[in-house]
Amino acid sequence: MDESEKALWDRISQFSFNEDAEELTFARRLARENAWTREYTERAIDEYKRFVFLAVAAGHPVTPSDQVDQVWHQHLTENRSYWDTLGGQVLNAPLHHKPTKGGPEEGTQI
Repeated sequence: MDESEKALWDRISQFSFNEDAEELTFARRLARENAWTREYTERAIDEYKRFVFLAVAAGHPVTPSDQVDQVWHQHLTENRSYWDTLGGQVLNAPLHHKPTKGGPEEGTQI
């Protein structure tokens, strides 16, 4: 990992989904929407952060697991957190979610 990637990872790992003192936090909402335990939700959020790093640093398209995609979808509903804070301040670039087009090429596993 080079210095710029280390700095990127530091910003992503320190990123907080919650503003101020929210009663229904991002993690609680995510757990409720997906019927996940608190521990499972925290692991999924950690994996999402790793995925975000990979999506920016890899230099090629990457595909999340279903669980990470659920976190990503929930985060997209938090417009300011996603676009302004994560994209604008943490990544310094937009991270667009593009659904699969389907078909045999995208269904092939390596």
